[in-house]
Amino acid sequence: MFVNGQERDQSFQRKTGYVQQQDLHLHTSTVREALEFSALLRQPNYYTRKEKLDYVDKVISLLDMSAYADAIIGIPGEGLNIEQRKRLSIGVELAARPKLLLFLDEPTSGLDSQTSWSICTLMEKLARNGQAILCTIHQPSAILFQRFDRLLLLAKEGKPVYFGPIGRNSETLLDYFRRNGGPECQPGVNPAEYMLDVIGASPGAQTTVDWPAVWRASKEYQEVRSELQSLRNPPENPPTAVDVANVFDGSEFAVSFRNQFLEVQKRVFQQYWRTPSYIYSKILLLIGSVSLQ
Repeated sequence: MFVNGQERDQSFQRKTGYVQQQDLHLHTSTVREALEFSALLRQPNYYTRKEKLDYVDKVISLLDMSAYADAIIGIPGEGLNIEQRKRLSIGVELAARPKLLLFLDEPTSGLDSQTSWSICTLMEKLARNGQAILCTIHQPSAILFQRFDRLLLLAKEGKPVYFGPIGRNSETLLDYFRRNGGPECQPGVNPAEYMLDVIGASPGAQTTVDWPAVWRASKEYQEVRSELQSLRNPPENPPTAVDVANVFDGSEFAVSFRNQFLEVQKRVFQQYWRTPSYIYSKILLLIGSVSLQ
């Protein structure tokens, strides 16, 4: 695996963000506190604490979360709604300043059509602001499918079937399957469902065409290979002073153990303080234990 022409190393984990499908957050924290926790522990040491916290304000503004930035996250059904939770999940990863890539695992799964559209709009906004985004998605609606720029389609065995642009109204993708023996996509059919039917990935669908082999023999595959080969060549221009200053330091964690300990302790005590029932139960337990003695 190569990243920017170099073999992937330990810095890959520190330079990427991963948004899980489930929106898991500490329910007693506020939106701002969750973002600051991620920023303080995951941004590199060459940023000062003030720069890290200032960047959180930029993330809040970018994700349009200013109206509820100081709201308690709460539990599902109370506190933030589904869309706000998904925005926060994305924001937590953005607060870490991923230099390479932001991964999203099925960002629209379990969301209604309006919320899915809003999340796709958010991803487009991030892409326009220079954030590279890679996400997995299963059988999106036709209107959501058009929001994506490039597609990597995998067969059941994990072998590539297509990798390239989708095109306006999916014409580039549909033309590829037509030219290589696939049936015509009928008007009104969702291109995402059509391509799964063609390669035999939909329930009950079958195909006699070895689509992974077709891909390897296609001109599109050769173009991808040529592009990958050019990316492996070392850059002609040496790294700038800024690049040299931001070189990976080789450590597994972005900040020292001391800073990790302090930030985690602060959040734990904050959680206890905002959960009175836990404190009261501990007091009653202590009183009961003393009286039994």
